[in-house]
Amino acid sequence: MLKILLKRQLYELNRSFFYDPKKGKSRSKFASAAFIVLYALLMVCVLGGMFAFCAYQLANPLRAAGLDWLYFALFGIIGLMFGVFGSVFNTYAALYKANDNDLLLSLPVPVGSILLSRLLGVYLMGLMFSAVVFVPAAIVYLCIDFSVGTLLGCILGMLSISVFVFVLSCALGWVVAKIASKLKRKSFLTVIISLVFIGGYYYVVNNITTLLMQFTQYAGAIGAGVKNFAYPVYLFGRMSAGNLVSAPLPVFGTAALALLTFYVMSKSFLKLATASSDTVTAKYNRNARQKASGVFPALLKREFSRFT
Repeated sequence: MLKILLKRQLYELNRSFFYDPKKGKSRSKFASAAFIVLYALLMVCVLGGMFAFCAYQLANPLRAAGLDWLYFALFGIIGLMFGVFGSVFNTYAALYKANDNDLLLSLPVPVGSILLSRLLGVYLMGLMFSAVVFVPAAIVYLCIDFSVGTLLGCILGMLSISVFVFVLSCALGWVVAKIASKLKRKSFLTVIISLVFIGGYYYVVNNITTLLMQFTQYAGAIGAGVKNFAYPVYLFGRMSAGNLVSAPLPVFGTAALALLTFYVMSKSFLKLATASSDTVTAKYNRNARQKASGVFPALLKREFSRFT
């Protein structure tokens, strides 16, 4: 049952590759394959290539300065942010506003199996987005200084990031679900956050050389600050750089958070999944006079209302 539900969940997350909502029918096999290839090229070549370039610029200077742990900590944090942004709205849609929530809950299917399949889908989505950042950085470093310990550390680092992305995505997805249940126009929230991300992306791209130079110049001070005020991040960086003695806290800490998240979600999933959004009832003043308007102004007002 879990396998079937997970397959269904992955199909829903990638439904746009196989179904054309404008035409209301399935895409052809060629069109679906073309969309998948295009998306893979965007993720791997464009985004992955950009992060690989950044990694190539930072790997040698930080390694020479003995700050290889800071190199992995930096790309771990970026991967964490990118993973959360890429999966938080999918988390909201998959967990709380899935089209088949009512149908599945009405069937003799355990709620735990439904929740677990949804959470696995969320985890895989976050893993994909965070891997676009961290995997290129790990490959660049391993090409410069390969060791079995570093390879194992990078694998543990990737797993730790993906689990932490999963935890944050579930938490923020819950926040988005609570906010969306109170909003009349939910699309505004998505648009505003997307614009903020796009603006930040273009700022980083246009100033990437300057930012990399400044980071390299002040790497020592940044590393000291991270070690003093964000010690778990320091341990994560050391673990990813091959010092496996630092692995227990990042690995077991993220595992404990994942178990806690599943427990909390199992307690609140049913209530939020079946909650209906607040509806606004229009109130009319029967004593007020209605002003008539022409056909064109009325249609124009209607179109602007649909646009917003």
